[in-house]
Amino acid sequence: MEAFGLAPLILVFPVVGLLFNALAGRRFVEADREVGEKWSGWVASLMALAAFVIAVLLGLSLAANNFHTEVVHLFDWVNIPSADFRVPWAIRVDTLSVAMMLVVTGVGSLIHIYAIGYMHGDPDFSRFFTYMNLFLFFMLILVTGNNYLMLFVGWEGVGLCSFLLIGFWFDRVDEARRPMNANAARKAFVANRVGDFAMVLAMILAFWSFGSLDFDRVFSSAEELAGEAIHFGSVELSLGVVLTAITTLFLIGATGKSAQIPLYVWLPDAMAGPTPVSALIHAATMVTSGIYLIVRSNVLFEMARARGVPLLGVISSPDLVATTGAATALLAGLIAFTQFDIKKVLAYSTISQLGFMIAAAGMGAYVAAMFHLITHAFFKALLFLGSGSVIHGMEHGHHHLGHDSQSDDDHHAERFDAQDMRTMGGLKDKMPWTYRVYLVGALALAGIFPLSGFWSKDEILVHANSPENNYQVIYWILTAAAVCTAFYMGRQLKMVFFGAPRHEAAKHASESPPIITVPLVILAILAFFGGVLNLPYFGQAPEHPEGSFLMLEQWLEHSITAIELSVGEEGEALLDLPETPKAFNLVVAGISTGLAVLSLGLAMGVVYRNRPQTAAERDPLQSTPIWWFSILPLNTLYMRGVVPLFNRLAHWLAETIDDRLWHDFFHDRLVRNSFVYGARFVNDVFDTRGIDGLLVNGSGRLARWLGDQFRTTQTGYARNYALGIFLGVIALLAYFLFF
Repeated sequence: MEAFGLAPLILVFPVVGLLFNALAGRRFVEADREVGEKWSGWVASLMALAAFVIAVLLGLSLAANNFHTEVVHLFDWVNIPSADFRVPWAIRVDTLSVAMMLVVTGVGSLIHIYAIGYMHGDPDFSRFFTYMNLFLFFMLILVTGNNYLMLFVGWEGVGLCSFLLIGFWFDRVDEARRPMNANAARKAFVANRVGDFAMVLAMILAFWSFGSLDFDRVFSSAEELAGEAIHFGSVELSLGVVLTAITTLFLIGATGKSAQIPLYVWLPDAMAGPTPVSALIHAATMVTSGIYLIVRSNVLFEMARARGVPLLGVISSPDLVATTGAATALLAGLIAFTQFDIKKVLAYSTISQLGFMIAAAGMGAYVAAMFHLITHAFFKALLFLGSGSVIHGMEHGHHHLGHDSQSDDDHHAERFDAQDMRTMGGLKDKMPWTYRVYLVGALALAGIFPLSGFWSKDEILVHANSPENNYQVIYWILTAAAVCTAFYMGRQLKMVFFGAPRHEAAKHASESPPIITVPLVILAILAFFGGVLNLPYFGQAPEHPEGSFLMLEQWLEHSITAIELSVGEEGEALLDLPETPKAFNLVVAGISTGLAVLSLGLAMGVVYRNRPQTAAERDPLQSTPIWWFSILPLNTLYMRGVVPLFNRLAHWLAETIDDRLWHDFFHDRLVRNSFVYGARFVNDVFDTRGIDGLLVNGSGRLARWLGDQFRTTQTGYARNYALGIFLGVIALLAYFLFF
């Protein structure tokens, strides 16, 4: 079976959906909202499902074709024969791209269907689905492109769609009358431009060094140039230095799209967009672009590792990738402790989990990074959509109260926030289906056996803990981040679903309709059983993996070139890829699971056992001691030392480092204000006074002045003209006589 000829349809179907909604969707909705919303939403959703079917057919075709990479050429995009430069617009069908296609279209289709119910009644219903299909189109370009330039088109396209969808409700303002959604969209756009600039530099450097932007040609040229120097005019650099520069620039690009230190600041604010956007773009797909970029460029990263050229004499670029990911995972996990917005907790959780993936890719565990990317798409999309269901239920409960409610919580009514977990509580009985699926997602994220997150997160930890790989520090940082994950998810579960309702809206909340809950159930099933995609061997791993174990590794090894080069032909290995353990490690699994269960129990059974009881009560982390400290002599030290220090650290990280330094200083003052001041200087000084004032208006005034001066010589008297001729003759004679 071969369906490679159908590959272009995976891009065509989303275009059909966006054109329908852009050209006719609004008219359908305005003519009859109930029928029009069905047409608008279901056409967009069916186009996403059709793209998913194509992805499935391409996967089956690959399996039938012995996993041989197929490139479907569509047309020549850039062709400069004199420079021997040709960039075709071609779709790359290999196991890595198909894996991404399945995630993007599969999870994307469920989110599209969910959005039909969630966006019901929105005045710009059809515009929303136009943007969603447009995003799907660009994301598929990103993962199917056969060269870096085509990948960059998708890269920029998803950034544009992120801007449009974060600012979808651009007319919403905060208490200070500031356009919060529009500002959040701008912040995301500017932060991503920093990473995009690094991407452009990396592509320029790669083209100069290897003469191509095609993946296969870049990788093969890098292998052929081993040991040779690369000339940049009069400057000569070794291949190791060039690869270190390219891979470091790729990392900077990844920190923008995948929200890593220091460019993670845009993702929490992106939660201002509709919840389906948070689930699709900012949890499951677009934010994984950086991981895909690094995994796709695995040969360059492994060659940089093999050359051992340290960046600034300190650290190699792959190790910098691993360190950046691990540090981001821990930092974001700590910041999540202080959040009360249900979506912002998940936003910082997403940053943390992306850190796990980045760390895995930096350690050379490319399959583990992709495994966690896939399972994370399942359970994090589930959690974001579940949070949307909770918000939907809370808003329904608040709407039920009416504007004349005389409840005990009237002092909160004016500033009611349906996303504030302090106003929730007791939703387990009010929204039973949402609670069940949310519990599955939370336990999967926390890494509880046997859910999918347990298998994918532990595979990363096992790789980091392997003595041969020398990543013990990364292992303990990621383990600490995993403990944080379990705690803040236990905290969230307790505050949202357990205890007594802390607001009248929570008392009157109701379950969401099936159009919202059915996609949640499907995602919950995937989040529960997703671990079977790459189950490890129990016992000694065989020399040649076969059968139903490590299926994802057997699938991806055909497109992760570094794996093939580490095996080599006739026993000669070109790369020394860090060893990825294939057998189940009971010690690592036991430690991570035990700590996760302990952390969950600590959050739900101790710190948040009976508190908070009202929406206005202080968070228990700020005042409640852990019970076993109270029976030890260290209680005083704990209460006066550990608790205040932890609270100050969490507050400092959230308020000073995250909000004031990165958000306000870096983004608002340094980046935005510098841009604004520069633009004003160019407009007010350079353009107005320089170009217009000096060159345009100045030259005009000079011409007028000269004209005025010469006009005085035109008197109309013959004697004056004769005098002029006489003086001219005298001047000519003087010139010829003396010069």
